Amino acid sequence: MTEEIKEAKEAEEEEGSILDNLNRRDFIKGAAAAVGGVAFSSLAATNFKAAAAEGQDYVIVSEVVKGGSGAVGAPCGLTSTFKKGEQIVWHAVLFSGNTGEKINDHQEIKNRGLKVQVKFETGATIDMHHSEHPPDETPKIYYWGGGWKISPGVSPGQYTYEITAKDKEGRTGKLEMFGDKEVDTFPHSLTIEER
Repeated sequence: MTEEIKEAKEAEEEEGSILDNLNRRDFIKGAAAAVGGVAFSSLAATNFKAAAAEGQDYVIVSEVVKGGSGAVGAPCGLTSTFKKGEQIVWHAVLFSGNTGEKINDHQEIKNRGLKVQVKFETGATIDMHHSEHPPDETPKIYYWGGGWKISPGVSPGQYTYEITAKDKEGRTGKLEMFGDKEVDTFPHSLTIEER
């Protein structure tokens, strides 16, 4: 009987862990649906918990994909590993830290004077631009995007980055990729390898 109780307790703990994990990812799923199907999934990143804890004005949900420039293999796939000469592309969607509402209207973004940037550990700063994707097909979806081509001089290894948002009123948000266990971030770092 004690073995059955032990197994039941382990099953309950596992189920609780799975439910916690699913609840934690609800925000990412909501963001993916709000974006219109862009794959903000297992490699998506969110600083929702950190934003709430720090009282940030903007919550940034992001994913990282392989760009078409210099791609080894198929471009546009979610990944955290890149070869020298490939392009790292960041996609992001912003939400209000107060209301949780998606901020995705061009006029509202213009009125707020929103600027979004990626700061890569190498020192590179990448301006992100809010636009429609894909540019030549329908239906159109809108999100922030920015890319950086890895130069041959970059040393192989693991790198972190942060994404910041700031408006003309000084309201901010920040997504930090430093592997903080209190923040649901995927991936925790990006890997650059030799070609």
